[in-house]
Amino acid sequence: MAEEFDNLLNPEFDEQPLFTTKKRKKLIGLDDLFNDHKKKQDKTKKGKSKAVKTRNVCESDDDDDANETASKLTEALQNFKKTISEVDEDIGALNDIGREGISSNWGLQVFGTQRSPSPLAVPHLEGCSLLQNSMNNVLDALLDDSSQMGETFLEGLLLNGWLSKLVITRGHLEESIGKWTVNLLLYSSEESLMASACDFWCAIFCNEADAPVVKVEWLPGFVELNRALDSFGFQMHLPKKISSPADPTLDSSNHRGPPTNIRTWIKLANACFQVRRRYLALSKQEAEELIGMLICLFLERKLLGLTGALHDCLLSAIYFFEEKEWSSSCEKVAKSIADRIPRDLNCLRAVDSILGVDTRSKQLRSVVASQFLASFYTELQVTDAKDLLKFLLSNNLKDKNCNFSKIYLCLVLTENWLLFRTETGPLVNELWRSFIHKCSIQISNTNYRPFAQEIRNRASYLLHSTVRG
Repeated sequence: MAEEFDNLLNPEFDEQPLFTTKKRKKLIGLDDLFNDHKKKQDKTKKGKSKAVKTRNVCESDDDDDANETASKLTEALQNFKKTISEVDEDIGALNDIGREGISSNWGLQVFGTQRSPSPLAVPHLEGCSLLQNSMNNVLDALLDDSSQMGETFLEGLLLNGWLSKLVITRGHLEESIGKWTVNLLLYSSEESLMASACDFWCAIFCNEADAPVVKVEWLPGFVELNRALDSFGFQMHLPKKISSPADPTLDSSNHRGPPTNIRTWIKLANACFQVRRRYLALSKQEAEELIGMLICLFLERKLLGLTGALHDCLLSAIYFFEEKEWSSSCEKVAKSIADRIPRDLNCLRAVDSILGVDTRSKQLRSVVASQFLASFYTELQVTDAKDLLKFLLSNNLKDKNCNFSKIYLCLVLTENWLLFRTETGPLVNELWRSFIHKCSIQISNTNYRPFAQEIRNRASYLLHSTVRG
């Protein structure tokens, strides 16, 4: 019974239906085909529209990026043009230094074309007593032929240093030997003779206390020094044009002075200044004139290698004068220097050339600076430091028409004038601090006009030094 029941549940024992129903195939008509075709077209259109929309969105994004880039480029181009315009203005200002009334460098062509030398006439050199005595004494035994006596023999003595020893031993210098040696010193083209002649006169003019005094028949002085300087091409009236070491036209001619004799000229002038107590080679007026010439030599760039010798000579010149003469001579020398030298950076070079730390050098430096300042403001007749500083304080440094070149020169000259004065006073000191403070804050560090940064930096340094002091 149970087995029959299981068989009933088994599908294998199910009875087969009597009739089987066949599945009918679905008929596809033209309408169905048309609808399918239309659906496909709709899908294709939708796909194309989506692609177009996507492309439009991308193109829109690209257009936005392009517009943004173009605007940035336009802005950058405008900024660049603005910068170029500012640079052009700065370059124009730098190129138009003449509008500021000053050159950007110092240096003058102090020497022009050399002239024919005019040496001293030497009377009877071969007949001088020194040679005659030499022939009659031991020296003639050293000579095989008496024809060697004369100038050649004297040159040998000069080169070996024996000529000065003979003259000092005899205690007498004859005019012929004196003029002959000065000619060699100032005009000889042989450096050995030139240097030996210079050593000869330095030995004669020795200023030591225990040095023997030689009786000198003839002394070189201002006339000989001035004549030699004139033959070197020295220009008494200095040119206004600034000379530049890079200018090829200045050294294109071999005839432009000075010759190498300028070195011995400086040494001879130095010796003449030092021997006033023994030999009066120069007068007070001649010494004043020579100091003005010496200051001019500092402005010749070809003599930079002789700056030390020029400083020594200038110091000797300053102490040529007696104590009672110095004050008046200092004023005359300062006025002469201010009249000779143009009011540009050369006047600062002239002031800086007075380097001494002694009282007289400081006084001369201060007076020279004050004379240059007075020449700047001749119409104002400024002679007092208070009036000058008040006038300088009245300048508006922010004004585009402010003459920075003149302000810079006045700043440096006033510094030297006040720094080396014996008395200034509290009011002058306060006005000076106000002026340098104004110079340090009213000029921007982006102001590239000529001398703007020089004023700002120097004033800041002076202000810091004043506060610290």
